[in-house]
Amino acid sequence: MQSTHKFASPIVRPVVLLSALVLIVGCGGKPATVSGTVTVAGKAIDQGSITFSPVGGGMRASGIIQSDGRYQIQTNRDIGLDVGEYEVAVVSRELIFASPDAPPMPGNYLAPKRYGNTKTSGLRFSVEKGPNVIDIDLSAEGLEADR
Repeated sequence: MQSTHKFASPIVRPVVLLSALVLIVGCGGKPATVSGTVTVAGKAIDQGSITFSPVGGGMRASGIIQSDGRYQIQTNRDIGLDVGEYEVAVVSRELIFASPDAPPMPGNYLAPKRYGNTKTSGLRFSVEKGPNVIDIDLSAEGLEADR
């Protein structure tokens, strides 16, 4: 006697089992997380972005610098990034709002311009498995010349 229950179908059963396995195991994620604070001469930057670029090539990870200088790195939609050596760039500029209908225009640099490029920033960090706290204090040298 054959069962008329849909769960007993030869196609449905493997799909249900595979779905259950995915729910139990989870969706992977990144093996390391990075967060911290960005400052210039000890003062927190209140806006901008930070990018971690793998030294050997690969997927970049980035984060938004919050009003208190804190950031958290993510790769696309995943929190965190892969383990390895990274060159880091920090871009922070004032935003000028010419009119309510227009997008903001970039203003003066809040962090020296050289930090905005991984090749000139001089910032390099090793990211290990698990949580990493990387606080970055940038030198203000050259900031006045960038304005």
